[in-house]
Amino acid sequence: MTTNSALNRFYRREVLFMPKSIQGYFIRVFISTCILFTVILGSTANAASANIFSDIYNGWERVSELPGEVNALQESYKQTLEQLNQTSAQLGQAQANVEAFKAQNDQLLAQNQKLTEMVSKLQTEQDARTATAQRIQTMVITIVALILGYFLLIRVMRWGMRRRSGRL
Repeated sequence: MTTNSALNRFYRREVLFMPKSIQGYFIRVFISTCILFTVILGSTANAASANIFSDIYNGWERVSELPGEVNALQESYKQTLEQLNQTSAQLGQAQANVEAFKAQNDQLLAQNQKLTEMVSKLQTEQDARTATAQRIQTMVITIVALILGYFLLIRVMRWGMRRRSGRL
């Protein structure tokens, strides 16, 4: 059974079982409602149809523009992904450089420590040599002064003895 035939039977039964006065009233209300609906629909049909067609056209334009926007978004995504890959590669390289610099820094610090120890050792040896040279110089000057003093003392004593003895 179709839906229309079922509805028609329903209305026929209702109409058949209604009293005649209600049937006439029902028909008048139904006809006036249809006329009113037709008038309302007719007055808004031109404005509504223009809006419907423009909405359909605008919707179609939006739908037709979607593949271009999708392609642009895909390109933007690919570029962003490439930039991310480049940045991550640069980050990996930078981290490797940092590790290399840390290793080199540790090596230079150890070398610097050794050089500092060597410089302090050489400075200590230089101070010891300078002190030794100073002592030797002081001893040489003292020895020369003692020898000169000895000869002078002997000369002064001889001169004093000769003078006492009257040989002069």
